[in-house]
Amino acid sequence: MNELQLFLQVEGDRRIELIKVPADANAGAILAEAQRLGFAVEGVLIFVEGRDEPVTIDVVLREVGVGHRHRVHIHRCRYIATVLHFNEVTEEHSFVPHTTVGEVKKWFVDKIGMSAVDASEHVLQLTNTKDRPPADLQLGSLVTHHHCAIDFTLVPIKRVEG
Repeated sequence: MNELQLFLQVEGDRRIELIKVPADANAGAILAEAQRLGFAVEGVLIFVEGRDEPVTIDVVLREVGVGHRHRVHIHRCRYIATVLHFNEVTEEHSFVPHTTVGEVKKWFVDKIGMSAVDASEHVLQLTNTKDRPPADLQLGSLVTHHHCAIDFTLVPIKRVEG
């Protein structure tokens, strides 16, 4: 394979872009593709699937485990301060920008001891909105570096009233 196709997500933008870089590329190729697509790349950190720490621009992608169709994320925040609410319970935790909404939900329901059955009937919703981001969306796509924080409420998928 002469190239890697990567799923790129960026700070404050919900789109998921498919980019192509040479198979032997360094992380700088991610920034070049992001810039080509019109995204700001000045001062960003590069996060790759499977790693909690950002990689340096000169690191060869395959040497840090990046393979075909892996996910990458560029963001100026190192962590997203996350506040999660459910009924009277509030928990706080910091996640790296490429953490998905689904991973955050899993962390929260484990933290509060919710059963798997009950958890399957709930989703994360941005607090004080009706916005329920999809489980595969990365947190960094929801916030910008001006405010490296997000607030969710765990809500029922569908409330039956009657």
